[in-house]
Amino acid sequence: MKVVFLILVASLTLVLTACKDKKTAEANNIVKAWIGKEIQFPENIECCILGKETDSDFCIDLLRRNYKILLYVDSIECSSCRLKLPEWKQLIEESDSIFQGDLGFVLFFQAKNRRDMVSVFKQANFTYPLFLDMNNSINRLNHFPQQQAYQCFLLDENNKVLMIGNPALNPKIWDLYKGQISGNKPSQRNFTSVEIDKTAFDFKTVKLGESSKVVFQLKNTGTYPLVINHVSTSCGCLSVKWEKQPVIPEKSIQIEVEIKAEEEYFSKTVEVHCNIKESPIKLSISGMAKKEIVKNEILIPDISERSQLVEGYSIYQNILKINNYKIFQL
Repeated sequence: MKVVFLILVASLTLVLTACKDKKTAEANNIVKAWIGKEIQFPENIECCILGKETDSDFCIDLLRRNYKILLYVDSIECSSCRLKLPEWKQLIEESDSIFQGDLGFVLFFQAKNRRDMVSVFKQANFTYPLFLDMNNSINRLNHFPQQQAYQCFLLDENNKVLMIGNPALNPKIWDLYKGQISGNKPSQRNFTSVEIDKTAFDFKTVKLGESSKVVFQLKNTGTYPLVINHVSTSCGCLSVKWEKQPVIPEKSIQIEVEIKAEEEYFSKTVEVHCNIKESPIKLSISGMAKKEIVKNEILIPDISERSQLVEGYSIYQNILKINNYKIFQL
């Protein structure tokens, strides 16, 4: 009986080993077949950012990046868990910080029901540009492998496959992609230049404890995409919002700064870290905060005699006396 058991274990081990060897050989064959192959992109494919009007120039710019990650997703895989959208969001944010706009994510999705697919992306709050390929045109041109793990490619500037594998499914693939890009990346960063509508803003007077906002506009006047890596503030009372995607040349980005003033006088700064030689860009805001604001108020010293009133001002009834000053409402 013991001998029979050992024979069964040995047989099972051989079967499992053979299956593993078969899968390894299959993976090697797929990789060899695709490395160096040029990917063909279809024309007139819809590119959009869900819930927003997409700039077609930005979509074209994605296809012209020095490096691109192409993801193809067919109708079978269009579900939230299979798409790994949180993982892709994290990869895109990390990429913008590391590669300064050299790497673009070209995400092709084919689905039979457009409404269902849009719903999946809205639920995930996924705001990166998407290529909606309802007719499955890119797969017809290239005949991608059927396995999901092999429907993602790292491409060079000529759209030739450098590596194959899905980094959202396997963090080790992402490390290999980063190593490939860093190893071939020029030592000189792709700096651009910006034009700023203003670097300082005075709120004058705001209400104490309430939020006030101002928008700064940055225009990319250089030849490379403007990439904002991160924004730092001098105070926890500040919050900053901006579109977290590269800005192509001649386009602009708005940086919204919101402050909740908690002191009578404030002077705060925001630093925008991006791919310009002068980085970080320093933006400043200042102002006075009061508990109550009276519009068009003028303060003059308390004067007992009418003859001593400042010429040109009229006195209204119900004058309010505060400390040693009177408020005259004009």
